[in-house]
Amino acid sequence: MKQVAPSHPDRAHGLYPDAVALRAALTRKDISARAALEACFAEIDTRNDVINAVVYQDRDGARARADACDRADRPIGPLHGVPVTVKECFDWAGHPTTWGDPARAEDIRPEDSAVVARLKQAGAVIFGKTNIPPYLSDWETANPLFGSTRNPHDPAHSAGGSSGGSAAAVASGMSYIDIGSDQGVSIRYPAQCCGVYGLKPSWGEISLAGHSPLNERREPDIGAAGPLARSARDVALALSVLRTNPGPRKTTLPPKIRVAQLPPLPGCPIAARYQKALDGFAERLTHAGATVVHAQPDIDFDRATELMNLLVRAETARKSELVAQFRARQYMEPATRNTFADLNTKGTTLSHRDWLILHEERLELCQTVAAFFRETDILLCPAAAGLAPPFRLANDAAGRTVPVNGGEMPILKLHMLYMLGSLLYLPACTMPIGRIDGLPVGVQLIGASGSDDMLLAVASTFSGLAGI
Repeated sequence: MKQVAPSHPDRAHGLYPDAVALRAALTRKDISARAALEACFAEIDTRNDVINAVVYQDRDGARARADACDRADRPIGPLHGVPVTVKECFDWAGHPTTWGDPARAEDIRPEDSAVVARLKQAGAVIFGKTNIPPYLSDWETANPLFGSTRNPHDPAHSAGGSSGGSAAAVASGMSYIDIGSDQGVSIRYPAQCCGVYGLKPSWGEISLAGHSPLNERREPDIGAAGPLARSARDVALALSVLRTNPGPRKTTLPPKIRVAQLPPLPGCPIAARYQKALDGFAERLTHAGATVVHAQPDIDFDRATELMNLLVRAETARKSELVAQFRARQYMEPATRNTFADLNTKGTTLSHRDWLILHEERLELCQTVAAFFRETDILLCPAAAGLAPPFRLANDAAGRTVPVNGGEMPILKLHMLYMLGSLLYLPACTMPIGRIDGLPVGVQLIGASGSDDMLLAVASTFSGLAGI
């Protein structure tokens, strides 16, 4: 299958379709790093009042960094001169990390997170931070400190969360690459809502040091940092410099890509028009030479999703205390009580003994799914239940719903679609495949643990069949 490059750049405005195209232009001296940065600032000045994706900027510092790139005798690194942003929760030395909480508005961080340090080493021009929900605790991106982020394709709709600012900034041309984080859904769902590429990498590929409201030194269970960008090749470029053991890997695509399309899951209905788009994309893959079958790992998706929720809540148990304090300060109503809220409470209070028992259950699932990926290269899954939903402020995520086929579904049911990537440490990439009513729709590609580079190579190959 032939890889298709992105469309031609809008050189009149100094904007390029992706960072790889910009890097080539910088190398040819077609554009300066300073001009590329100013083009991003122009997009922010034009669109950010409505979208509200970029919530903090250091324009003077970024201009100095871009000028240094232009004066350099040779490229500083693979991202030399590329304007980028980071999710607000990543520490950036000398700048605030607020976690969307007004009580932390003046919390200036003394050190760079691992992600920011890697970006600087690679020559990127970091100029700002993007919006989040408070303590990353919702599927919608809004907080009392910075306000609400809206979908760049239609401000009446959600940009997703918790990396909603990241996805919206990239989709709108304000930033070439943003670094988000994902524990249950937080890169993949916003990427679907905003029509960009987003990778939750294999667990441990990218360090989350400097991404904790409690200044924890340990690497968290399940959670991952990952890039959002306008092309799969940009995601691959970012991954190559961000990973704990940096550098590109040699990737050989299989001669005939084996794709398993996830059959409908009774516990998580999909909007009919979106399902039609997914089926159409699978058809195009078949016509292009891929082998596509309906198949899924031989596991109980309901139980595995419950297990994911328990272990995610166990991992975030200490942070939940900060969320409770935040809610009390903001005079919010009591949290919703329902089945999902009760499950979350159970996970938050797990004993270490119970955690070990659940972890053993997870490792058994890992073995089963690893066997599945010996027979297939890619699992093709929905990236959500449908289009980006209408923007809605909600009391808390446990009570949030999304419209599906004329009704409302608890949004936490979507964890059934994201569980494999999160619970079982697998790489998962959302990529856009089309539009419905002007809003983008995407697909989630999941691969075996450690297959991140192959997964992104497949996404690049598939991008020419996306129909957008």
